[in-house]
Amino acid sequence: MKARIYAVVAATLLVTTTAFAAEKKASMEYTPISCIKGGELPLLQMNIDGEGELRSYFRRINSTDWCSVEGTNAGPLSRVVLPKFESGDEIEYFFVLIQGRRVVARSPHIYRVRVNAECGLPFARHVMRLALSCGQDAQGLPSAMGAGYAVGDSLVEGDPDFATPDRPDQR
Repeated sequence: MKARIYAVVAATLLVTTTAFAAEKKASMEYTPISCIKGGELPLLQMNIDGEGELRSYFRRINSTDWCSVEGTNAGPLSRVVLPKFESGDEIEYFFVLIQGRRVVARSPHIYRVRVNAECGLPFARHVMRLALSCGQDAQGLPSAMGAGYAVGDSLVEGDPDFATPDRPDQR
């Protein structure tokens, strides 16, 4: 009887371990930049561990429309080229790694950077094509990601100390 129990436990562990090994989580390492050179195409470099389409969403501060550009997922040599900005602008941006319709990795923050006339960071000189999308077709993901970034990583146990739509009387 004990031998059967041990065999079942061993088989369960084997199946569980195989399932976890098959589902490797994608990750993204990015060091934020301190400035962007005005009038040039900013080159943002990162290390991606995982398969999928790399995309960056960005917008100027005090604007509502998010735009997106496609990046190149090349593992530790991954990169995104943003469009040109004028000196004095300030933008915010973040990255996502998408497989099909699912976001498999994202940058941990929405980054904010200022555009200056003098900046020593790299920029792209010879770009043949920049796939840029703005307006309503690029709005769904940033709205959802913004809500996700606002939530944070903390876990609220018990009743929240603020009202929610399903419990408006709770304080």
